[in-house]
Amino acid sequence: MKKFLVMVLLVATLFVFSWRGTIYIWDFPAWQEDGDNYAWIKRMMSEFESSHPGVNFKLTEIPWSGGDKKLDLAVASKRWPDMTRGPLRAHYAAKGVLVSVDKYLTEKEKKNYYEAALLGASYNGRLYGFPFYMTTKVVFINVDLFKKRGVRIPTLDDPWTFDEFMEAAKKLTFDDNGDGKIDYYGFAASGFPAPDNVHLWPFLLAYGGKLFEKKDGKLRCAISSKENIEALKWLRELFQKYAPPYMAAYGDADAYNLFRSGKVAIYVTGTWAVPAFRRANLNFDVVPYPVKNKGDRIWSIGDVSSYQIFLQKDKEKLKTIVEFVKYITSAEQQKNLTKYGQFPTLKTAGDIYKDDPMMQKAAIISQHNYIIPPNPAKDKILEVISRKIQMVLLGKEDAKKALKTAQDMANKLLDRF
Repeated sequence: MKKFLVMVLLVATLFVFSWRGTIYIWDFPAWQEDGDNYAWIKRMMSEFESSHPGVNFKLTEIPWSGGDKKLDLAVASKRWPDMTRGPLRAHYAAKGVLVSVDKYLTEKEKKNYYEAALLGASYNGRLYGFPFYMTTKVVFINVDLFKKRGVRIPTLDDPWTFDEFMEAAKKLTFDDNGDGKIDYYGFAASGFPAPDNVHLWPFLLAYGGKLFEKKDGKLRCAISSKENIEALKWLRELFQKYAPPYMAAYGDADAYNLFRSGKVAIYVTGTWAVPAFRRANLNFDVVPYPVKNKGDRIWSIGDVSSYQIFLQKDKEKLKTIVEFVKYITSAEQQKNLTKYGQFPTLKTAGDIYKDDPMMQKAAIISQHNYIIPPNPAKDKILEVISRKIQMVLLGKEDAKKALKTAQDMANKLLDRF
């Protein structure tokens, strides 16, 4: 009888102190399931509701285009949701509206994350999100066009140099029917400002340049180096000679469609495009960015998408949200990233692409990612730099002057924090 009463008391205590209420999620599209890019998060919500009676969710579906502006308006009006996903919004952390989640992770749990994953979700030495996946940029090639024109396909063990890349783009730009007009172009990529032309920045890194550096403990922009100037001149030549006319004025969707149509041989973007190209039955492959000299390390650039929790007054609600976020960002759930063309942040997720040689190559490339340090001014800095890069690609500004102006403007923005 006494044991029975103790059990009843324990159950009653759990019932009383279990948080009950609504968690508001603003989430961005993920992989598609049955035509729904929000199917996965809906399923996660449903599973959690089933195991946590009294907890329910309200999902607001926000698009990648314009979604951050909606979040900014919500924060400005102090009507933010409980949680959201994406690259760390360090300006929210600086405003004090994001929860620092360090205390909700044990040292063992932290060590299970890849170092780059923690870097991409941290600001001023504190973790402000639970890392879910990492992105990377790769070079896509049309295998049929490479074979048709007798161009060597580069490998991870033997990547192409800048000279070989330019020569390949030249051979792959040609008139196929003899009418005097170009039918196929060697290269396509968006020159449009951030986030689009950030996928060109590995060319600068591979040329020996820097993007940012720490000076006296402060983050500074270092984009105007001699190496970056030369790399940008090289890119301008590539765009002007071997890309479709005015390519630098167009966005990533335009470059994507050109490559998907089979009219372009080389295209750079994120690995999100892999599943889409497979559905299109395109004969393609992913290869590394070029290196300046044989034997140099390869470079790419990426970001970390994490689930971030907004400031909570109710501590019990916060604990419930943390439990939910840990559940949906677990190693088991990260195995679903094969459907999204992205990469796990947790080591225990394992080699999710072990049966996919192409994505295994992409995974190796992702290990050479440069992660732009999160900063409240990051988005504005990327806009400033990428807009100046576009002006150079269009032939409207000198590379040296444009990068010096971009660096000065970026550092003025950094001085505010």
